[in-house]
Amino acid sequence: MIRSTIQAFEVIDTCSKGIPYEAIDFLRNQENSEDINKKLVYALQNAYKGEAYYSDELRIMLPAPLWYAVVAEKHLSEDLFEPLLDLFTTEEDWDLMNEQAVYLVGLLAKKYPNAFIDKVLYFIEENIKKENKTPYLFCFEALYYAQEEKFDRIHSILEKENFHWLDHYIRVLGDLMREDTLAKFKAMLPKFEGKHTAIELQYYIDVMEGRVTDFQKGVAFCEMRDSEWKNHYQQMEHIFASTESPIQQEGKINRNDPCPCGSGKKYKQCCLKNQA
Repeated sequence: MIRSTIQAFEVIDTCSKGIPYEAIDFLRNQENSEDINKKLVYALQNAYKGEAYYSDELRIMLPAPLWYAVVAEKHLSEDLFEPLLDLFTTEEDWDLMNEQAVYLVGLLAKKYPNAFIDKVLYFIEENIKKENKTPYLFCFEALYYAQEEKFDRIHSILEKENFHWLDHYIRVLGDLMREDTLAKFKAMLPKFEGKHTAIELQYYIDVMEGRVTDFQKGVAFCEMRDSEWKNHYQQMEHIFASTESPIQQEGKINRNDPCPCGSGKKYKQCCLKNQA
């Protein structure tokens, strides 16, 4: 039985097999504290750093950062903004961590619709300026909770050059079904004639003008996933059933995997094709 925060930390930090349900629940049910907050920030900052979570004995990366990201659902704070977004700027990739991070993006946007979305928009702008191709598209989830006054800035991002994830940004804005977005998409369309982006723009123009009858409006991932974390992760127990690192099992995106942009297409038929 877990009796203290320190004991829960030790269980999670050393867990190499299975899911540490009791320790995670113990921390989730604690009052917010500086010790827990520091631990969550550290875990996100070091999720892919071997010196923090590599087991020399087992020669694997331990999944502790994922479990702390689950704990973070109940300990949201502004201190998590930067370390969470920084996860999307690394060339390392772990699908389960990305999924959990997307869930946290939605929760933070709901709780801090002003401060966090400002941070996200600045983060997107900086990544575009640097012409990054890292998976910062996962932070677009926050746009589902943007307040009215943010949309001039949100729409201005559509005009930026060298925006690697523009098509996915269009899809998220298209889901919101706003009249001002429709006008923006129409104004943009001629610029992208003959390119894949024009197909995305035209599709959402048709949706918003009522010419697509089978359109299913998207919602934020945190509204779709089971709010009971154990129900979600119990489906993945097989991934953590051995001491082989689940981080190593995921690796990079394969050509035939679903595209991470959420289009529903295979990677080779979507963003990989658009990079060519």
